[in-house]
Amino acid sequence: MLITLAIATIGSVGQWSVVIVLPQVQADFGGTRGAASLTYTLTTIGFALGGLITGRLTDRLGIVPAMGIGILFLLLGYLAAGASAALWQFIAAQFVIGLGASSTFAPLRAPNKTVSRP
Repeated sequence: MLITLAIATIGSVGQWSVVIVLPQVQADFGGTRGAASLTYTLTTIGFALGGLITGRLTDRLGIVPAMGIGILFLLLGYLAAGASAALWQFIAAQFVIGLGASSTFAPLRAPNKTVSRP
């Protein structure tokens, strides 16, 4: 139970972290509030797309490899966000963060059941 909580906390922070720093993102990149808010939109789109991909990966490989791939995407996204020199780069990094964050959301909340394969 505690492991699940730790994984969900670390993984799901990717979904919400940009909301906390939105005013700073706007100031650092000199964009409008709408342009800065696009970061959260792309994070959410990445999260939705990542959920579909994670579901497929979980069915084929299992939950641990799927979450491992998602955590790699989180790592790459946060590194890219930190190295961003332009707002569009930061937005692209947030999309990758959304992809990664999705891997720790649904699989940990789905009922535990055994899948029989023919």
